[in-house]
Amino acid sequence: MKNLLLLLIFFFIFFQIPAFGQNTTANQKIDSLLTSIKDSLIILDPDLSGTNSDTLYITPSLEVLIRKGRKYTLLANEIMLELQESLDTTRFVNEIPNMNETLASIRDRIRTANTKFNFRYVNALFRLLETTEETNMDLDKIIEARLDRLQILDSLMTMVKNDDFFKYKIRDTLLLPMYSGEIQNLKENIYRIDSTIYRQELQAARYQSDISRISMGITELKRYVTINKSILERNLFKKEINYIWESYSIPSPKSILDITSDSIQLNFLILKKELMANPIISYLALLILIAASIGIRRVVKSIEKDKEYGKIILNRLKYLDVNPISSVLVGLLPLVFFMFDTGSIALLTFFIYMQVLFSSVLIHSSFPKPTFLRWMVLVVIFVFFTISNLYWEIAYQERVYFQIGNIVIIYILWKIPENFSSDDPKELNFLKNSRVLIMILLTFGILANLLGRYSLAKILSVAGSVGFVHAITLYFFVKVIMEIIYVLLENKKESDSFTSFIDFTSIQKRIRGVLLFLGFVFWIFILLQNLALSDYVFETLEKFLVTERFLGETSFTFRSIFLFGALIYVAYLLSNNIAYFVTIKDQQKPSTRKKRLGSSVLLIRLAILIAGFIIATTAANIPLNNITIVLGALSVGIGFGLQTIINNLVSGVILAFERPIQIGDDIEVGAMTGKVKEVGIRASKIQGYDGSEIIVPNGDLLSQQLINWTLSDKRRRVELLIGVAYNSDMTLVQSLIKDALEIDKISKDPAPKVLMQTFGDNSVDFRVLFWVDDMDIWLDMRHEVMSSFYASFKKNGIEIPFPQRDINFKNILELKIDEETGSNRIEKTKKSPDQ
Repeated sequence: MKNLLLLLIFFFIFFQIPAFGQNTTANQKIDSLLTSIKDSLIILDPDLSGTNSDTLYITPSLEVLIRKGRKYTLLANEIMLELQESLDTTRFVNEIPNMNETLASIRDRIRTANTKFNFRYVNALFRLLETTEETNMDLDKIIEARLDRLQILDSLMTMVKNDDFFKYKIRDTLLLPMYSGEIQNLKENIYRIDSTIYRQELQAARYQSDISRISMGITELKRYVTINKSILERNLFKKEINYIWESYSIPSPKSILDITSDSIQLNFLILKKELMANPIISYLALLILIAASIGIRRVVKSIEKDKEYGKIILNRLKYLDVNPISSVLVGLLPLVFFMFDTGSIALLTFFIYMQVLFSSVLIHSSFPKPTFLRWMVLVVIFVFFTISNLYWEIAYQERVYFQIGNIVIIYILWKIPENFSSDDPKELNFLKNSRVLIMILLTFGILANLLGRYSLAKILSVAGSVGFVHAITLYFFVKVIMEIIYVLLENKKESDSFTSFIDFTSIQKRIRGVLLFLGFVFWIFILLQNLALSDYVFETLEKFLVTERFLGETSFTFRSIFLFGALIYVAYLLSNNIAYFVTIKDQQKPSTRKKRLGSSVLLIRLAILIAGFIIATTAANIPLNNITIVLGALSVGIGFGLQTIINNLVSGVILAFERPIQIGDDIEVGAMTGKVKEVGIRASKIQGYDGSEIIVPNGDLLSQQLINWTLSDKRRRVELLIGVAYNSDMTLVQSLIKDALEIDKISKDPAPKVLMQTFGDNSVDFRVLFWVDDMDIWLDMRHEVMSSFYASFKKNGIEIPFPQRDINFKNILELKIDEETGSNRIEKTKKSPDQ
């Protein structure tokens, strides 16, 4: 038994020896041929590798460690450089306190007892909250982007720190001191990066907390304002106070002066916020106004001093010559206004005040004193109404003032035809037409006030008074802009060869419509703002435009159709106006041929129209298959009834490439003669020598015989037939004719020719041929030459014969007086051959 036990122990020890030997690979001897000397430099750092002996580490090569070290060093340096550009806290430091102050001010006002907000103030609060929310969202996006980036950088650093790269080191640091130093610097950079990321994440988290708190406050206040806005909209047409003839005590928790003072302070805060929301735009707008005022003033002064016809030019001005600075500000303020957020009633009122102020200066300088006094009465009422429009709560005490103001304005508008006269009939027509709508609004305002609909009455009254005053300022806007363009063109006429050919009257016709359209858009926009209908109208219009509709299986929206039509119209306007400005020199100076574009302008117009069509199609999201359908339908139309139109269109393209005619050419087409004024896409315009304008289809220009007198040059041969009596000295006649042709304007090459043409019935006819260099003077030269012929022939006794005929009378009618009646009677008598 004892021997069996010893045998078992022996076998157990024998089988365990190989197992123990497997865990001692580090102590096994390795063949020196398989081990590199430089690999023996690398050892596992026991401080970083840990004590777990079960982990198997594959020692990397020295080259791998060096590459990783460089890679991680570059990555750490890039991260450090990025972290040095820390979050710009300037905007957060400024915006967050401003938003908190705005929300605190709104909370204080909505918590005030016995306060009834008006419709205007609720809309203003809603827009203010929306502006604050947009600012808050912008800051939140910046914080989110920064936190996301910090998270990415932190993940990169975590990946680097978890790499086995740091678990190996050089056996002897003295062998590779630079490598060891780089590794040490890399470890220090990683530590600094970790600290910087932590600090910046902590800073961003604090700002994010403030932004979240502000966002919750905005949501709460918007809900409150929305509820009050809905209540006011439902009660807008309901009776708020007593009928004006009833006895009623108007509650007045605050005096009208206190309400005015509080409202001015609040709106000043809103205005300041709007102007400083984007200081770059504010300063840029101010710079534009100052620079334009100074520049136009200098132009006017230079015309007055330096121009030969300066007084004539300035006499055509009505406003710019009298007060250039005020005129420029009136012309530019409506344009500058749209650089800002146009939803603020405080900002809107501020810009209208500026327009009214400078318009008053122009009225004072350019109109009679009674007109200016009536205008000032309107301005006083306008100021009162606009200040009342800024109230942040309802003040029923002002209903009487509104009634008086409405009646005064209606009276002034009613008397406009009697009290206003102007040299420009358009001014009187403008006033007569604009007063109709204003009087309607003010009349409904009076009725609403009488019936106790105070909020409605205030909206109509403010909209009417502001609408009329604003319409006057926009009238000055149109007139001033046109005068500015006029003086700029006149000032350039000597120095700029292009503008010297510009006809301001034709340009005025082109830009007047655009300016009137802009003025009308401005006026409608402000009117809707004052009627508190802008949001409703724009939302309704947007909903109408973007709603998807179906025609069969094809879907479309009115926005796409409107956008397509608008872009096509813009392309049409651009093509026409660019063609006008490009060809204006050819039209007014046709004698200079070398730089004329002529019919090539048609290619420019076609290129603009094609580009506009492609842009319109792309912007309107019109599928190409729909265009294919339209083109297919168009081809059917061409086959049935559009051959002539397509022929003219194709002929226009051929004219553009072949260029048989150019603008300013003198041509003959059939029985029509004249000068080419325009080469159009479908038809060309020819100005007849009698002043008529002939529209000739392009197809006729190619299908009929076309004579172009000025295709290659403007020279023309003049031919005259001169007859003299048979008894004249023919040598003297030829000499006199040649002497008469010695005129400077008659070309010497080729030389004039005098040829004896025919022996006529009554005269010997000479054919006179000579050339002139400019076709425009050939009629004048013909007149001058023939006048010289007549004078020299008369002086030298040369007879210019005329046809003579012998007449034989068979019967003679004699006039006799009737002795009985005294009347005349005709008797036929027959004469004998002897008589």
